[in-house]
Amino acid sequence: MNQADSLSVIDIVFRSAAAAEYRVAGIPAAARAARGVAEAFAGEDIRCIITAEGSWTPGAACRAECRRLALGLHLVLGGSPAPGALRVDGEALVAALADLAPGGDVAAAVQSALAPVTWGAEDPALALRHASRTIIAGTGKTTDGIVSRYLNRPISQRITRTLLRCPGITPFHATLGTATLGLAMILSLLLGGHPGLILGAILFQAASIFDGVDGEMARATWRTSDRGAMLDSLVDALTNLAFVTGVTVNLALSGDVSASLAGAAGLVMLASGLFLIGRRAKASGQPVNFDVIKGHVGKRRSAVMQWLIWLTMRDFFAAVAALLIILGLTRLALFAFAIVAAGWLVVTVTVLVRTSRRHAAAAKHPDGALRGGYSL
Repeated sequence: MNQADSLSVIDIVFRSAAAAEYRVAGIPAAARAARGVAEAFAGEDIRCIITAEGSWTPGAACRAECRRLALGLHLVLGGSPAPGALRVDGEALVAALADLAPGGDVAAAVQSALAPVTWGAEDPALALRHASRTIIAGTGKTTDGIVSRYLNRPISQRITRTLLRCPGITPFHATLGTATLGLAMILSLLLGGHPGLILGAILFQAASIFDGVDGEMARATWRTSDRGAMLDSLVDALTNLAFVTGVTVNLALSGDVSASLAGAAGLVMLASGLFLIGRRAKASGQPVNFDVIKGHVGKRRSAVMQWLIWLTMRDFFAAVAALLIILGLTRLALFAFAIVAAGWLVVTVTVLVRTSRRHAAAAKHPDGALRGGYSL
């Protein structure tokens, strides 16, 4: 990094204690700055001092986040700047890091903030608020379905932005929120008669929207984990099964035998596919993730395949099911679900059989496994 190569001390200066502690997408600005410097100078003997103009005693939450994210950096919080240290504008550094695309050059972002600190009259919180919005806007997934991309994700990211302002809120709490919506949904469907059917459909769509919050929070705060992804997938699967079960029972109680039988058949096919995926994951020692079939089929790039994937994803299913039920077309929704579930089960079994054969072949011919690769 030319100018910084010979430096051993970096002083990240924030304009005020409030700016250093400002929660940028759930993490104090000081901790985001520390992580950026740690990544940029990975493997180098760098001492980083984070200070703020005036008096600043870092809070416990800020210290904890700095310890978690500093990645082995020699870090000092508060106190006085070291003589001869390079002073870096803390707000500018956080903003530069926020603007990075995934996999971007962290070192270049840090380099852009290595300049004399000359503050004007602008409010430093403006840059930090912009950084927070930018970070959360980047928490979407390239695998988002069409409904999620244009409807669910914009709403869930607003919820995420609000929740990340609250100290102590974690992705696990968001997953519990989705589960709570699912519980309210099934109770409405089973006990509420026709009004409960409408409310249950609305709650299912609400759960589909809120389902994005835990992942967004995890990506924004560097808390992603296999266990969290598995828990999220399990809650999704249980919510889907509970919705179909609730609608089926609701119609059965109202005397609609043919529609309830269609729903029951679709439910059995959906549960069978999920069971097979879960069993394969357990046998292979991989985390349970019910998106693996979508990921495998999605490798075959074509417009038709992309639309088929979108039409079988949860976000599309939840939105269409809610709309049909609200319009009084619940029977149509269950018959359509049964047809889609049958097609999905066929694809699931086909993919699992093919990957099982590839795995067996890879075990016999390790060199071929390296060339072809193997995944669930």
